[in-house]
Amino acid sequence: MESIWVEGLVPGIDFCNHNVKALATWEVDSEGNLTGIPASMYLILAQAGKSSVETGTEIYINYGNKGNEELLYLYGFVVDNNPDDYLMVHYPVEALRQLQSADIKMKLIEMQKAELRCLLPTSLLDRGFFGTSTSSGEDDDNKKKHFSSYSWSGQRKVPSYLQKNVFPQEFLSTLRTIAMQEHELEQVASLLGEVGSSEDGEPSDAEIKSAIWEVCGDNGALGLLVDLLRVKMAELEEGTGTEASDSQLLEKFDSNDPD
Repeated sequence: MESIWVEGLVPGIDFCNHNVKALATWEVDSEGNLTGIPASMYLILAQAGKSSVETGTEIYINYGNKGNEELLYLYGFVVDNNPDDYLMVHYPVEALRQLQSADIKMKLIEMQKAELRCLLPTSLLDRGFFGTSTSSGEDDDNKKKHFSSYSWSGQRKVPSYLQKNVFPQEFLSTLRTIAMQEHELEQVASLLGEVGSSEDGEPSDAEIKSAIWEVCGDNGALGLLVDLLRVKMAELEEGTGTEASDSQLLEKFDSNDPD
């Protein structure tokens, strides 16, 4: 029997507002043993030790781990200090496949165990993409030691912005690889050809990262990152425009409100 999925309002569920600290959760009674109706839903109190609530108390449910961008588009509201609020930046696979030497770059990305996207908690972005580091001094020292090992010749120094950069190195490794020019690819291949540490002759992920960092640095990666952020901003402004435009719309709405 083929299943057909449809979207719609579920009475008793969809009239509940969202709260991270939900007062109730909803359950599915597939057989109808509890409600008497097969494939029905019902609410149960989520807080331990509570079997009832006071009259007039609003019952909240949790819509799931959704950031403010998703909440705004789906439900028309945002949550202050949302713990699930993230900014996602990604490089599309389709765009990667259209690049020159795409197969080689995709293989290098895979061997580095790098990521094509990153999720940044908005709490990290209070001071921008190069904010104040929240890590401990010991963590910063370990990061420096790890990063300095990338440069075999010692010509590439640890970047001054290392502790301030909020983007994970796994994502920046991807951008360095994507941004490589053909002559840089040849230089990386030459450096990796000098490495034969593994039994199967394949360079390790650390060795690949070292070679790419030695040849390319961060110039191309950061330029590509700026382009991705511009695309992200354009996507966010497609609906009602810029933040200033949104503010004007809200002011106009308030001025026309009869109350």
